[in-house]
Amino acid sequence: MRRVFRAVHMLCMGFAAIVFFGQLAMVLMRYLLGFGLLEIQDAVNYAFAALVALSVAVSFDADKHVRVDVFRQKWSERTNRRIDWLGDLLLALPVFAIMLWTAFPLVKSSWAILEGSPETGGLPGLFLVKTCLVILPALVVIYILQKLFGAMRRKFS
Repeated sequence: MRRVFRAVHMLCMGFAAIVFFGQLAMVLMRYLLGFGLLEIQDAVNYAFAALVALSVAVSFDADKHVRVDVFRQKWSERTNRRIDWLGDLLLALPVFAIMLWTAFPLVKSSWAILEGSPETGGLPGLFLVKTCLVILPALVVIYILQKLFGAMRRKFS
C-alpha cells in the first residue's frame, strides 16, 4: 500500500507541474502572441481537478490533513490517538464511503460515453479525470481501514 500512495504522490507532483507550466504557457501565448489553445486550457483544468482530488489521499497518508490543533497541543499523545481513531471511524470513514458510493454511477456513465471536454474542440478524456472521484475515496477508505485494523492489532497483541 505504501507504494500506491508514493505513486499517487508522484502523480500529484506531475499534475502540479502541468498546472504551473500549462498556465504559464497559456498566459504567455495569450498576452505575448495574441492567441491561446483550448487544448492547453483543458489540460490545465484536468490536471488541476486530478491534483485536488488525489492530493486529499496523499495528505491523509502523510498525516497532514486538517485538524484543530488548538486542543490537540494540550492533550496527551494517547488522547490524541484516541480522538484520531474515533474521527477516522465515525467521520472520515462514513463520509468517504458515501462519496465512493455516490460517485460510482457518475464515473460509470462517464466511462460509458467516453466523456470529453464540455468545450467544443477541447480535449477528450474527461472520463479519466472523473475517475479520480472514485480513486480518492477508495484510497482514503483503504488507508483508514488499514490504520484502524493496525491499531486494533497492536492493542490486542
